[in-house]
Amino acid sequence: MFPFKNQGFTLIEILLYFGLFALIIGIIYPIFSETLKNYFTLREQIDLRSEMRNIFLRIQREVFKSKSIDILTDWEIIFNQKNEKVAIFLTQPIYLDLSSLKVIGYANNLSVGSLSFNGPTYSISFSASSTCQISSATSVPALYAFSGYAWSPNIGWIKFRNTDVGEPVYGVCLDNNNQLRGFAWNDVVGWLSFNCQDVNICGTSNYQVIVRNNYLYGYAWNEVIGWLIFDGQAGKVYLAKMNPEVYYLDLISDPRVIFQDLKFTKTGRSFKVNLKIRGPSGTYEEGETAIILPFE
Repeated sequence: MFPFKNQGFTLIEILLYFGLFALIIGIIYPIFSETLKNYFTLREQIDLRSEMRNIFLRIQREVFKSKSIDILTDWEIIFNQKNEKVAIFLTQPIYLDLSSLKVIGYANNLSVGSLSFNGPTYSISFSASSTCQISSATSVPALYAFSGYAWSPNIGWIKFRNTDVGEPVYGVCLDNNNQLRGFAWNDVVGWLSFNCQDVNICGTSNYQVIVRNNYLYGYAWNEVIGWLIFDGQAGKVYLAKMNPEVYYLDLISDPRVIFQDLKFTKTGRSFKVNLKIRGPSGTYEEGETAIILPFE
């Protein structure tokens, strides 16, 4: 009896099998990929609708506890409740535009509404400066010096640099550590401070505004209106409790979701909220809700 001889695959057979396998994968993969894409899109739409519903319910809850409301801007509202004020607001992007050398965007404030840093007739500009003066007695090593005016409909102009003879010298700078330093001035509320270093209270209140990837983040301070909130790329919804200043700040939106728009409107006893949001993969959802106010 002859022993059994085990023969392997020939090269031609291996190439044929690989070719068939590649053909099957080529047919199946686009179907699988499209199915997976549709699944994630549907999953994101469900998540966005859930997020929208959660925000609507949170706003409705604060409305029903309120005795009056103050709409500061389209995206900032104050609920005047029995023992405190509660604010819900959307943060707006604010950044250094290196092409125009201007600061673009808004800083939130929950006393007078957002401060705009760029408009048709005003702007905050910046220029390269190795040394920058923030007061008559103090200069700091710097990257940029700021100048010009920001605007608030409620308190007017905010001036970012003054060198006029016979008047106080002040200004705002971006130092070598990418921190804003110095002071701006408003005729209604006075000095705005951008860094606790400059008023010698670091350790008690460690506020500052920093620049990261050309976006502005952090807090500036004014004794009358409280905090100015800089939230960089923004698009997030916060709740703040005030008594009368902000003492508690809570992110109430999903940090993965970008809020493109949030608009509050009031007509008589009808209160309407409009939302437009975007998910991580670029899916958009829009919605609105109307709430009957529990007060005249």
